Amino acid sequence: MSLTRTKWLWALALLLLWLWPGPAQATNIRVCLQTGVNTVELKVVEGTYQIKGGSLSAALLAEADEGDLIRTVRNGAIITVYVNGRQVGTSNVNVSVLASGSGRNVISYGNRQYRDSISLLSNGYVLNVLDMEHYLYGVVGQELSYSYPKEALKAQAIVARSYAYYNLGGTYYDVGRSTADQVYGGFTAEKAAGGNVIVEAVDSTAHQVLHYNGKPVEALYCSSAGGHTENNENVWAGAAQPYLRGVPSPYDANYNYMNWQVDYSASKLAELANAYMKRTKQEGSFGSFVYLEISYAGANGQATASGRAAKVTMVGTGATVVAENDNIRSLLGLKSTLFSVQDGLVQPPQTPEPEPKPAVVTGDEVYVLNGSGNKVKRQWADVIAVDSSGVTQQLGDLAAAYVRSAESEGRFGTAEELAAAESAANQQQTAAQTLGTVTVTGGVTLLGNGYGHGVGLSQFGAVGMAQNGSTAWEILQHYYGGNDKSKLELKKIS
Repeated sequence: MSLTRTKWLWALALLLLWLWPGPAQATNIRVCLQTGVNTVELKVVEGTYQIKGGSLSAALLAEADEGDLIRTVRNGAIITVYVNGRQVGTSNVNVSVLASGSGRNVISYGNRQYRDSISLLSNGYVLNVLDMEHYLYGVVGQELSYSYPKEALKAQAIVARSYAYYNLGGTYYDVGRSTADQVYGGFTAEKAAGGNVIVEAVDSTAHQVLHYNGKPVEALYCSSAGGHTENNENVWAGAAQPYLRGVPSPYDANYNYMNWQVDYSASKLAELANAYMKRTKQEGSFGSFVYLEISYAGANGQATASGRAAKVTMVGTGATVVAENDNIRSLLGLKSTLFSVQDGLVQPPQTPEPEPKPAVVTGDEVYVLNGSGNKVKRQWADVIAVDSSGVTQQLGDLAAAYVRSAESEGRFGTAEELAAAESAANQQQTAAQTLGTVTVTGGVTLLGNGYGHGVGLSQFGAVGMAQNGSTAWEILQHYYGGNDKSKLELKKIS
């Protein structure tokens, strides 16, 4: 074989090796367990671990087996590592406690146990770095009870995975462990009663992620939508997402939080405003309560899809506090923004004055007053209109002719025109009432529905749909299908 051909074959082999994808790598996720921590204590529950300083490829500091205690102390950016009380090294970047071997690896931190690895950052962050599917074992049962229907649990597993996948790539971590993202209970939650049901729901949907029009879905969800979900742009600032459209959620009515009520005095409203100012770092003091305005106009100027409040303005003697969209919950301490005013000193909605309602004179005959003031019947075609220049024209030739009195303006036309005009006027009045601001000048009772932001899937709604026979896919299509369900699909991630 010639040297040239040998070189060519070697080059081809190297090219094929470079192009070969190799075994699929599991998708890992970084869950923030705690921030600002100086001292961390870990215990190996199952498996073996390697402790490395710096990056994941840094030098090995020590190994730890079942029962071993790992302790790290952070002083500034320097982390000192101890195993069973013996110092094994330091790191000025991060410390990684990496699961090793092919078996199950479990480590305890605080009062919980976690699968896979722990990463300790020099800024005091404590992260659980683990396989995406292992993460979901500790999420789904925290978000829905294992006693709920299988199809609802499967839908929750897909939604939780989709949400997590969408949020991969954060600066220090991908998701937290609280309701700010998804509730994560680690391996401890997986071992709880019914954990096997949760694992089955996750495994039966393994690696499935929602996509809409080919792109990953930000699969937001809430506890209860209160009967109707909301368009995302009416809850948070940002562009409208085609898969986060408000849809009816009737099964919410069968579960908790469908209806609730709060009663606030004027002094309590002032207290809430002062607390909100502190949380949002606004200067000054709210003072005494003067009045509260609630607007129901959404991002496009029209009523919100579900009837949620979109803006609250609270005026005090010392300051004015404004909260929009989902921040209203924080200001008023509410379960949701889907509420109405029952009583209190409430003024009618402040709406623009409607256009004069055009009465329509119909038929071929009209009555006019003659020079003596007597009412005389005339044919429509016989009535002459005179403009300001003295030009005359028969009324029947005009595209639109009006007669004005001291109180109103009437238009000559047909019965069909009359019906259309009245319908338009009624619609305008209804819209004005819906979009108007309700002004409260004293204590108030608010009647509300639902729990949470109201965007995406309603968990109680999904449970109700499953109990009524809907599959997980039908549940997902209902809540994320938008105006074109054919664009919603499930894709598998490695």
